Amino acid sequence: MRSALWAGAVGLMVVACGSSTSPYGGSGGTPTCTSTATQACMINTSFSPTNLTVSVGTTVTWKNGDGFAHTVNSATGSPGTAYSSGNVAAGGTFQHTFSAAGTYPYYCMIHGLDGMPPTGMHGTITVQ
Repeated sequence: MRSALWAGAVGLMVVACGSSTSPYGGSGGTPTCTSTATQACMINTSFSPTNLTVSVGTTVTWKNGDGFAHTVNSATGSPGTAYSSGNVAAGGTFQHTFSAAGTYPYYCMIHGLDGMPPTGMHGTITVQ
């Protein structure tokens, strides 16, 4: 009985240690996102790619490839309609359609508000 309890406790410790947490409040792990011409990935407190160039009318998708939440927020002074994703959970996505030409900087409110360019989690969508 005692050894069964000990084995169970060790098993729980192994499981708990195996599910590491990140300093940003979520579980770590291998990122699961592939960027495309219209999709930016949120990985390790950065956007990848940092800059996308798309045509007017294109819907851009941001996918959270991390184990913790991120946001996608238009930066102050962005031309056109402002957007804010709210928290995008691990594996989740956010989309925005860009209907006018211009340069649209954006950032993660959790990991980039105080560190807007040149530091912090930020990116730019250029619409032509």
